[in-house]
Amino acid sequence: MKPRTAAKVSAPEQRLGQLNAYLERNFPEFFAEVRFQAGEDDYFLYARFGQYLARVIEHNRAGERTIRRGFSLLNQMARAATRHPRIRELLLRGPLEYLVDAPKARRLASQRLSATAQGYLESLCE
Repeated sequence: MKPRTAAKVSAPEQRLGQLNAYLERNFPEFFAEVRFQAGEDDYFLYARFGQYLARVIEHNRAGERTIRRGFSLLNQMARAATRHPRIRELLLRGPLEYLVDAPKARRLASQRLSATAQGYLESLCE
């Protein structure tokens, strides 16, 4: 008999782990603060990230590089969301919801987001 190994991580959780790693690598202070406040709650993490991204765009408090990395994360989430409903829910009820409410951020998102992410954003606007 083969020895049992640890249970394999499901595909959505593995993909979400990759997204979390990207977020931690590119926004380390933000990631650490939110994890300290909410623990392992991914919904809270991505909702706060959407709020953070919309706020820095609206108030011109971030450089081009930060904004580009933020939209890159949202595009990666949109690609993953096409296959995983949980990630789609995190994307729609988290970051995109805050971008819809911020006019300057929504305008910039229409230029920077992938076609898939723009489709999700437009579905929230309806």
